[in-house]
Amino acid sequence: MLRIHFTTTDLNRIRWAPHPEPLMETVLSLQLLQQPQARSEPFARWSAEVGQSLGRSERQLFALVTPDDGTVPELLLAPTGAATLADALSAVRSKPAARAISDLAVTRSMRPDLPQWIADVHHGRPEATERLIGLLSAYHRLAVAPAWRYVEQAVRAAYGRASAATGAMLNGLHPAISWEFPILTVPCHIPHDVDVHLSGRGLLLIPAFFLRVPTARLDNYDEQAPIELYFPVRHQLAGLPEDTPHLDPGLVRLLGRTRAAALAALATVRSTAELATRVGISAATASHHLNALRAGGLITTTRERGITRHSLTHLGLRLLYGTPPAPGRPVAAFPPPAAR
Repeated sequence: MLRIHFTTTDLNRIRWAPHPEPLMETVLSLQLLQQPQARSEPFARWSAEVGQSLGRSERQLFALVTPDDGTVPELLLAPTGAATLADALSAVRSKPAARAISDLAVTRSMRPDLPQWIADVHHGRPEATERLIGLLSAYHRLAVAPAWRYVEQAVRAAYGRASAATGAMLNGLHPAISWEFPILTVPCHIPHDVDVHLSGRGLLLIPAFFLRVPTARLDNYDEQAPIELYFPVRHQLAGLPEDTPHLDPGLVRLLGRTRAAALAALATVRSTAELATRVGISAATASHHLNALRAGGLITTTRERGITRHSLTHLGLRLLYGTPPAPGRPVAAFPPPAAR
């Protein structure tokens, strides 16, 4: 266990990460996909669909992390403050060389067999860095971006504890984390107990959606940097929905996940507002995808009693089902459970 020792002054130096970290969540999701827990709720549907949709190129990213907890490279785990993946990757690219090399030493201590191209990223070699950025960007669009609103909801729910009294807040972070002044006890991946005294350095609390177990990170380069405490959010408060559409991977690659989900949802006639609610997007975004689907001849739009309704054309049905539904066959938005 890691025992973090506080003084009364240290209690006033507890801070929360300002928002979910896209890069951190992306890399943590890669690790989760390789763990048995990914096949359990609330991740079962998400992991099944992502696994089916991943191409050979994106699967190269599994070399970044192993299924073992605590093996995410610190270069990609440390908070950047960026609100977008692109900005976070830019921050990684511009990280000082000495810090990146220090991160590499820690990563290699956990993974002596670290692939050379990942080591090259830490050394700032352009070809390896651009390869990583391209792979992570493609994977993020496929696996993380469609779930991002659920990430934000769950993290916002965690932030609700920030206004609680310190003792209640620290005790309620996660069942595996315990607080009894002056010590916060957190599980760690080191095979022996460790005591760390904050001594004014501060504590940064980081709720994480795709994390399975709490973990603490001590900056290996700056001994005065705040200790970072990552902990899983409460998925039952705001997790991935149970009715996430099952989409054919080929359809996702052709149209993109959101547009493919919109096409599948329109197997039942819907208004723009109903489609937006069903797919989990804004009305403006729904209108954008509807225009594209209509321009491609995949849907038709009618107006009835002041309400615009959308449905699939013959071409849209063929694309969604492979062949048009047989006469008399009910048109359902998604395959029945037995077919999944």
